[in-house]
Amino acid sequence: MRRFAMALMAIAATTQASEASAASIGLTLVPNAWILENYSGNEVTVWTNGTTGACARLHLDTAWTSDDRNRFWSTIMTGKIAQKNVFVYYDDVSCRLISFGLPGV
Repeated sequence: MRRFAMALMAIAATTQASEASAASIGLTLVPNAWILENYSGNEVTVWTNGTTGACARLHLDTAWTSDDRNRFWSTIMTGKIAQKNVFVYYDDVSCRLISFGLPGV
């Protein structure tokens, strides 16, 4: 029983260390080089072509609604067409998008 408890504590410590090392990264840019892709199951992915460091591809969280995905797609397309900055925040470990938008003037 003691070994089992020690193993659980080791797993918990590893999980906490992993969560602690994750960081929310913010990025503002004109997304000209980004490629939007829609996979089956309505999974939207953006290929960032190196602009997001180790996260070459960003994913929208599965909890995001269809409206969230549509707003993301519209925001990125607006940035591309109008040559305007967009911003994204993402987790640098899971490469999941946290938030996005159009910056103020």
